[in-house]
Amino acid sequence: MSQCPVCGGEEDIVAHTCRVKPYQGKTMRGHQCRSCGLIRYPENLGNYVKIIARQSSEAALRELRNANDERPGREFYMAEMGMEIVSKHNASVSFFGSGLNTDHLWLKRAYPEVQTKLVDLENMQEAENFETIAEATPSDVVIASEVIEHFTEPVAHFESLLRLLKDDGVLICSSNIYDGTNIATHQYPFVPGHVAYWTPLSLIKVAADHGCFVDFRTPEIGLTRGGPRKKYIIFYKRTETLFRMSNYFGTHMHAPSEKA
Repeated sequence: MSQCPVCGGEEDIVAHTCRVKPYQGKTMRGHQCRSCGLIRYPENLGNYVKIIARQSSEAALRELRNANDERPGREFYMAEMGMEIVSKHNASVSFFGSGLNTDHLWLKRAYPEVQTKLVDLENMQEAENFETIAEATPSDVVIASEVIEHFTEPVAHFESLLRLLKDDGVLICSSNIYDGTNIATHQYPFVPGHVAYWTPLSLIKVAADHGCFVDFRTPEIGLTRGGPRKKYIIFYKRTETLFRMSNYFGTHMHAPSEKA
């Protein structure tokens, strides 16, 4: 029997068959932790560029959440929220795994004093502010939208992300969080490339093991097409940041996101 890479608990071998379009009939086999609940689908691999070219449904969703020439996308609003929480409008902001998304340009236009960085496996945009994951420097605000579900090595890949977080900063991730309901009725884990279906407890364990706190918030898009499992997962290290975040959400019913 295998062990969960996050908490060390015993894992069951599982198989799930999707009942909903566009992945109806697709079966995935994987491992589910008996302790923290993390589900891993190691065979559900994908490639960013090739998938977006072939899968029209995935391309449509990505276009809806990413920036275009007319309007910013989700990562812009995540970054803006992070800047307000840390109370730094001249913050350094890292966009982790953004691929071809140009929300960093929208943020720079709106806040010229901000230092933006693109952190990824390769420089898809040929940007001057690009940093490789191995050489990336810490930031006040780190954005990772629809990234953590792609972590084939959950702990090691999260360490690459969390090391970019300054002591007084925030890391804001966007992903679907497994809520214990019937996976056969979910689309999210069947998307090619989605190899990790995180639970609240598994992410709490990751945070605790790396000296962080973690909070879960529903973005505006979760009320419509994002669905009930869409969450922002916010990591931070200091209790002062906790109070800043409490102050922010004391006046915001939901976290901001792209417009439906």
